[in-house]
Amino acid sequence: MKILLGIEGGIGKGIAATGAVTIAAQEHQVDIITAHPSIWEGNPHVNRVWDWNRMEYMSDFIKNYDRLILDDPYRNTQFLLNGVDLTGTYNYMLNGISEPVSPEIFLNKAEHLYVQGLLADIKKPIFVVQTNGGTSEGYAWPRDLPLDEAVEILNEFTQEYEIIHLKGPRQLEIQGIKHTGELNLRQSLVVLAMSKKRLLIDSVYQHAAAAMNLPSTILWVMTEQQKFGYQMHTNIQSNVPLLKNMDRLDSMFKGLWNSTDACPFAANQKIFNTKQIIEALRQN
Repeated sequence: MKILLGIEGGIGKGIAATGAVTIAAQEHQVDIITAHPSIWEGNPHVNRVWDWNRMEYMSDFIKNYDRLILDDPYRNTQFLLNGVDLTGTYNYMLNGISEPVSPEIFLNKAEHLYVQGLLADIKKPIFVVQTNGGTSEGYAWPRDLPLDEAVEILNEFTQEYEIIHLKGPRQLEIQGIKHTGELNLRQSLVVLAMSKKRLLIDSVYQHAAAAMNLPSTILWVMTEQQKFGYQMHTNIQSNVPLLKNMDRLDSMFKGLWNSTDACPFAANQKIFNTKQIIEALRQN
């Protein structure tokens, strides 16, 4: 059977689908259509990847498939009502199995050698940190780590580790440390693969770390650890908000809503218990 799986949304969502695709590919030909095709490069379980930025899914090519899976897992009953996480929901959609499955990423030798050359002068083990996710140019309170809290945590490790900030070209920058703003996504994933310690948020790199079997410390604010996280990680929840506007967040996808006036954290409140995070990082 020829299957076309459509993946809407961000890069991490695509990584979460990779494990289910591997299972489906044991019996079927699986193609992907996504706005982020780079994470599928080198994947031996995928026949072809279509770029959603370059074509409409109702074009003639779609008639070549026996089965189309264009539903969003966020709207699936398994995900919303039955306690199945994102990887398990993709597994159900593709294979009828409501069980979590580990994601996969395939990086090639040239990518590794290129990034290793860029970082050849680094002598200390690498500590990577991601503070901001998505395409936002500023601080997105539902899932990001405030920079001042990140600096407080990282200051405890600067003597032992080379800190590298995993960031996109338009995302906030921690001054005084190396960053990946000029690297592409796959090159940044090599940096992640080279790291010895990781402090991440609920975004692309926590999914990638799971795909690479790299236990990490993951910070959670509004998005749900049970739906988007992995047991292999050390998962730390944010502090309890002090303001009384949480009822304004009673929506299906509250963790994805970034309206500044809905933020329930007080102006002088720390989002995370930084001492707890430092202790967790020292143990990992």
